Amino acid sequence: MSYVFDSSSLIYLGKLRILDKVAKLEGRKFIPDSVYKEVVVKGFERKEPEAKYIDELIKKKLFAVRKPKTAARDIPFLSKADREVLALSKETESTAIIDELHASSIAEAQGIESHGSIYMLLRLLEKKIISKKETVNYLDRMVGFGFYLSADMYREVLNAIEKMK
Repeated sequence: MSYVFDSSSLIYLGKLRILDKVAKLEGRKFIPDSVYKEVVVKGFERKEPEAKYIDELIKKKLFAVRKPKTAARDIPFLSKADREVLALSKETESTAIIDELHASSIAEAQGIESHGSIYMLLRLLEKKIISKKETVNYLDRMVGFGFYLSADMYREVLNAIEKMK
């Protein structure tokens, strides 16, 4: 399974410094060109610490920056970056890692598998790359960084973590 990352998932997983662990999952990891510009290029300008970390992973070829071959269609209320995530996901037959609800709905309508940042934490746990305790710690830190999670969803994620072997 390959993955295409949107800006928010790349930022949150980058802030957690676990993208190197994500790179251990099977399949290729893609970053659309516009997401790279938004997260890394503008991130350097804003002196965001995760920008350098992400750029280093790209230089090590753990993540590949790609521009979609087909132009992403104009979809109302969807950013150029999210349109590129969907276009590249379709082209590469990859799972879109996208936290934005509207974009996830569009992905579903287009037959593109999509999940969010929390899914990546659960995949790392499932593949035994991180422990349950680390998963809860990362989840709490994400919320601390500003990731929105309702109390009900937080409990659901904790239950999912607990049930995993």
